[in-house]
Amino acid sequence: MSSPEPEPQAIPALDELKKILAEEKHLYACGGRIPIATPTVESEGEASPSTSFSTRPRQSAPVTIRWDMSGLSHADDSPCRRKVTLPATQKADRDALSGLIKDCQPATFGLKGQDVYDETYRKALKMNPDAFCSTFDPYSTGIIDIVAQMLLPSFGHSTTRRAVDAKLYKLNIYSGPSGMFKAHVDTPRSPTQFGSLVVCLPVEHRGGQLKVRHQGEETTFDWSMLADRDETMHIEWAAFYSDCEHEVMHVSSGNRLTLTYNLFAVHGAGRLTGNSLTLDPTRLPLYHAIERMVNQDPFSGNGGTLGFWCSHAYAYNDSQEAPLPATLKGADAAIWEILKALGIHVTVSPILKMDDDIRPYLKERVEDNKYNEKWVPAQMPSQWIIGKKFGIMADRGGSVEETRDHYKMYKRWGSYSDGPIYWLTTPTHAQLQLIYVAYGNEARAKALYSHCAILATLPPKDSASTG
Repeated sequence: MSSPEPEPQAIPALDELKKILAEEKHLYACGGRIPIATPTVESEGEASPSTSFSTRPRQSAPVTIRWDMSGLSHADDSPCRRKVTLPATQKADRDALSGLIKDCQPATFGLKGQDVYDETYRKALKMNPDAFCSTFDPYSTGIIDIVAQMLLPSFGHSTTRRAVDAKLYKLNIYSGPSGMFKAHVDTPRSPTQFGSLVVCLPVEHRGGQLKVRHQGEETTFDWSMLADRDETMHIEWAAFYSDCEHEVMHVSSGNRLTLTYNLFAVHGAGRLTGNSLTLDPTRLPLYHAIERMVNQDPFSGNGGTLGFWCSHAYAYNDSQEAPLPATLKGADAAIWEILKALGIHVTVSPILKMDDDIRPYLKERVEDNKYNEKWVPAQMPSQWIIGKKFGIMADRGGSVEETRDHYKMYKRWGSYSDGPIYWLTTPTHAQLQLIYVAYGNEARAKALYSHCAILATLPPKDSASTG
């Protein structure tokens, strides 16, 4: 005789993560890195062509900055312009970088509507976008698409297309040994601005970590670039919400050169989850909470299934929409990317819960199959039925009247979960999923609604070690 599905026991590691998810403090920043491609004769000075998401991360060509030299001009009174290409591997570029630093102005900061200069609060240099241009493109490198799916707030309705407009705001240089910017919160430039993007170009420096804080949480982006490191030069980036406090720690040596963009919400679309290697999931604030939970082995070596109900609305049963997980966004996209990065098997599916009116009768059949009915399962199945595919299904397996009919209908649509699912979030958005004809005193059409969820399978310890 089989026993009913056990209720999940309190597991500290899961309870901690569940609390973090419920508080919604875990998604306020994201970041990554982009390798610098070795230029060819044909492509030197131009943006590198996009590479396939499925093969390797996108790359950027070396970045060229051109600027006007203040106070200097040619004999014909035209402006005198200079340029530097980063990383500065040639002496001419190293000299040009020194010239760029000299041509920058001391950076101010906003305080009560005024621009204030105070080196005890901020010691940095700046150049406004009307004085320089850059070959770096945050769109072709995939950064803006990632920001759209990770951080872009939803509009009033779930079908509204969303995208990000990134406007170049400043070039900043923090130089050692004392460049820094104390903790502050940016002032949005318009009602549609929701965040900032900071891109750190490949210039050698130590220190200058960017710390981003939100509701008691802190994420650190350490972009130190050192000549003695045996690694490919790269571009670092971080994006965060406008209401996040952030701070640039002291630069101990070298020059930390960044491009800052203001991020605005506009109409559009982005579909990259699970495909873009531009994003580094370890730079997501939620990463360490999930990693810590996994390392604590919440199932004591026995393995188990974690469930995350999707927090955003998706038209997942609409055949005209791009399929999940490509369109996951916000916290859902972060959870998916982090689980994948940790090497955990993860899927996204529509899920039904067995009808509460049917479950007691099925339990009786399982526990006392006195008529030896072949359709009765050997043991009580899970209450969760996982859809085999997305899309609304009209069940044509016959009338649904008895317990066996419901059980078989569920199996035609999906598969019963192999065991309990330990849910870490609560379901929100439901969609029409299954239409069938039910018979009682008379025939009537009935419908079942599903919720979309991310399922993560933590294998038993022995299988994990041998796999």
